[in-house]
Amino acid sequence: ATLRGVAVRAPVVLGSRASRPGRRGALVVRGDAIDDAAALATAGPSDKTGPAASVVVPKLPRSDCTRTVAKSEGFDLSTTSFGSIGLGVGLPLLMSGFLGYFNVIPTGSISSLLLIYGFIISLIGFALQYAKLEPLECVTYEDAARVRESQTTAILTQVRNDVTRYRYGDEQHLEEALAIIFRYNRPGGLRKNQAPKLVGIAEQVIVDRYALVLKFESPKMELSDWTDRREKIQAFFGPGVTCGITEVGEGVVEVELVSDGSDASGPGNGMEDMEVLPPLMPGLSPRYVKKGSA
Repeated sequence: ATLRGVAVRAPVVLGSRASRPGRRGALVVRGDAIDDAAALATAGPSDKTGPAASVVVPKLPRSDCTRTVAKSEGFDLSTTSFGSIGLGVGLPLLMSGFLGYFNVIPTGSISSLLLIYGFIISLIGFALQYAKLEPLECVTYEDAARVRESQTTAILTQVRNDVTRYRYGDEQHLEEALAIIFRYNRPGGLRKNQAPKLVGIAEQVIVDRYALVLKFESPKMELSDWTDRREKIQAFFGPGVTCGITEVGEGVVEVELVSDGSDASGPGNGMEDMEVLPPLMPGLSPRYVKKGSA
């Protein structure tokens, strides 16, 4: 069959899985059709002559690199829980004030201050510990690390930084973005209890370009729920991004955000002295300001 001038083979039935109801076949892309696969992944739904997007899901070729970058050692504030800091400071102050108030240890006249400040700081620490969302570990492959600075986009950098640090008050990572894309409990959207959950993130090279791969668990969703929204996902995390979607297991989907070079934030694009800030409201574009002026 052909789709927009790209030749693909018919879905292949593998082993005994063909006898299971509801199982999808696998699309085989020719080894010499890397560019065609990338073009197919970016094709819009305007061509009504070919199969639907949920039927043809090309798998973008990934780099063969298997070596990952070791996690940097040392203290990093972005990966440190403020709740732990609050409890680590507040509880000793509270205990010292308590013991000093009963003259167990000599604290003089500051025991009441230690009690007050220790209680307040400990209370804030407990609240932050309760509301914290653990960061995800980003797996970075060596070839992706080499091209990250020259090929990544400001949005991809913001996403990577957001999900690899502690967050407070959110139920899950990218919560607002997923609510906009899937329109929970609204016409044409998904039910809130079907919401996917981001469980992993990786930096890889796909189609010889830098890519951020987001791994989701979505046991209550069909693959078509993802592929039918591929263009919306691409537009949300764009510009300068091509979106691919791969089902890697039962209820597990990887969203591949591949930089196409049109909005790279690397050297030579006139953005060296700018930094990106979060949008003022969900759904708005990020803000760009001079470095050091925020």
